[in-house]
Amino acid sequence: MPKDSLGDKLERQVDKLKGGLKDVAEALTTEDPEPRTPGMAGRITPSAPRARPKTKDELYADAKRRGIKGRSKMTKSQLERALRRG
Repeated sequence: MPKDSLGDKLERQVDKLKGGLKDVAEALTTEDPEPRTPGMAGRITPSAPRARPKTKDELYADAKRRGIKGRSKMTKSQLERALRRG
């Protein structure tokens, strides 16, 4: 019995896969009376990466550059609020 070449074997496998995919696609379209659209899927792309939270030292340096008074006695959250206010 002659052995099939690798190309022939791969071609048969690809044909089987294509046939299986067609069957699945047909089943999905016949079962679903209302086809889905890409817009129905919602947001696919990941959201923008969040900024890394600043350390108290970084906030202090920002406050110093802006000339915020009393910064040396402020906590991290107080520095954040003062910087947000301007």
